[in-house]
Amino acid sequence: MQEYTVGENQQKNYCFLIDTTNVLHDTHVRFYVERNAVLVVEILIVHVSVDLIIDCILQGEGADARIFGAYILNASDNVTITTMQHHTVAHARSNLVMKGILRENAYAQYYGAIRVEKEAHGTYGSQENKNMLLSDSARVVSVPNLEILTHDVHCFHGSAIGRFDKEQLFYAASRGIDDKTAQQLLLRAFLADLFGDELLNEKLHVLIG
Repeated sequence: MQEYTVGENQQKNYCFLIDTTNVLHDTHVRFYVERNAVLVVEILIVHVSVDLIIDCILQGEGADARIFGAYILNASDNVTITTMQHHTVAHARSNLVMKGILRENAYAQYYGAIRVEKEAHGTYGSQENKNMLLSDSARVVSVPNLEILTHDVHCFHGSAIGRFDKEQLFYAASRGIDDKTAQQLLLRAFLADLFGDELLNEKLHVLIG
């Protein structure tokens, strides 16, 4: 397990690229976020099979955690992602967004949890998992979960699994845009503004075309 701590009043950014050059089948990453600290995590998973666990423990008031991830899978790639946003103190924030693009026989499972302890009033927590399936045989299981043990919180979660919008593709064709280009444009829009890291954005650009 890899552990990282963002100390009081610090801001730290962590970027991870998990692909065929550096994949471990089981990867567990844990972050501790202290008082008034800001954590930004960006993760891109590309064409591999992996079990990824991400724990984020907010243990100082005013802590702010932002976690953004994408997985682009094809062939028989099999990915399981488990995340925990654990609020242990009052007035902390966490925001998690995971997006997936799956082709061919790819399979993804996402299990996400936000846990808010009794002492953690004033919590803001959000969690989102969205997936785009590009073949009839690609599959996704998405299970978000909230465990709230106090009042005075704002917590949200959601998941979505979809395919290309036929009306959007038809509209693009009516404007002289071929199907392949239209799909690329829609995928770029799907992942737009997810990452701030230039290298990850360049990798996405190459993958989408």
